[in-house]
Amino acid sequence: MMMLKLFWEKLLTTIWFVPTVIATGLVMSSIGFLNIDQHVDIRNWPWVNTLQIGTTGVRQVLAVTTSAIISLTGVVFSISVVALTLAANQFGSKILHNFLRDNKAKMVLGLLIGSFLYGLALLSFIDTHETTSQQMPIISVAINLLLTVLSIIGLIYFIHYISTTIQADQIISLIGEELSQAIDESLLDLDEQATTDSVKQRWDITVHAMPSVTMAASVSGYVEFVDIEQLKKIAENENQHIELFLRPGDFVIENLPILRVFQEGGINEDCYDRLRLCISLGRKRTPFSDIEFAIMQLLQIALRALSPGVNDSLTAIACIDWLSSSLGRMANREFPLEYLEDSNGVVRIKKRELRFADAVDTMFHPLRQNVTNNEMVMIHLLETISRILQVSRKPQYSEALYNHAKLIMESSKESFCSPSDTQEIIKRFEKCQIIYEHARAKLQADRKPVFESSARFKV
Repeated sequence: MMMLKLFWEKLLTTIWFVPTVIATGLVMSSIGFLNIDQHVDIRNWPWVNTLQIGTTGVRQVLAVTTSAIISLTGVVFSISVVALTLAANQFGSKILHNFLRDNKAKMVLGLLIGSFLYGLALLSFIDTHETTSQQMPIISVAINLLLTVLSIIGLIYFIHYISTTIQADQIISLIGEELSQAIDESLLDLDEQATTDSVKQRWDITVHAMPSVTMAASVSGYVEFVDIEQLKKIAENENQHIELFLRPGDFVIENLPILRVFQEGGINEDCYDRLRLCISLGRKRTPFSDIEFAIMQLLQIALRALSPGVNDSLTAIACIDWLSSSLGRMANREFPLEYLEDSNGVVRIKKRELRFADAVDTMFHPLRQNVTNNEMVMIHLLETISRILQVSRKPQYSEALYNHAKLIMESSKESFCSPSDTQEIIKRFEKCQIIYEHARAKLQADRKPVFESSARFKV
């Protein structure tokens, strides 16, 4: 199932798949409409006389519309290549994945190519001999004219769409929305997570002193996905316990250990092959089961904007805003368990999962290291941390955020000499500190009645 999802994801990021489907559908519809024209008598319909221009005239109309549509197709392809080139040069090559995954432009290409093939199919059908008894395919010709009008509308829409999509704010918001969607699909509500202490103890007791075998990677590449459900099924059937050393997005080199199998007795070669099939390696990172991928996309835009050659602080701030929105969403969610049980309640899988602290480190470390002598972005980073602290609902989340506020404060002492800049940064840091301490005090107040009641019970 996971393999099919990954295959479908790769199909959606190709330029040819969606246009091919639409073009094939229009070619098949041309055959259907031609059959309808042959079996349905429409000569008595009131609007038919408007298209009765003879077979020669119809062929000329089809030739003109078909040649015009293929010319429009060339224009659309040229605009697409120019837009991709400009986007890659300005924002980095990682964002090309979002352009390739967007189906709106590919639907316009499919409409143009399909209309062209539809016109060719009609041209090959119409006979211009004087002695022919062929009935004029009025319905098919009318559909061809409709497709021509839709192609012109599609070209206008495509130009408008490209001109708005290539804007920095539009690209950043698109990536931010995809990141938010990935968070909603991957993370859990706070009430859905159970404590991991007991599960961890059961895992440690189970695998303690149990013989194990380490499996190494046969090739190098990025981890595209890990089929956890299939691994759990194999572990249950073979009475194994599997510890994963990687997660989607990690880069694996050849012969690097990727998992460890705990099992009494030996492991056959067939089981090795099935375990390897559960881990897919590729040439590049994909957003499939990889939340960090979208974070890295926004980071790439922000870091390019902060480079001395570009020096676009406003674009970097827009990236930080969308990243803060995603971290705020994470701060109200629970991350998946690292230990998974089978249907009988036996702990079978120990895996590596992205934690909130990992996401915070991925975002703030590169930004802090690249905002030297840029007080505007550094101040905005502290304001961003204060906003996320206000919506954080777990103490470890707040701790991770506050640690980065302290790191930013330490970096500012070495970067800025202006007293006014230093004062502004101190003001933002103090705001983060007040929010953090208030959250800790609230947490202690919520726990205090429980401790007092337990104390009275002991007395």
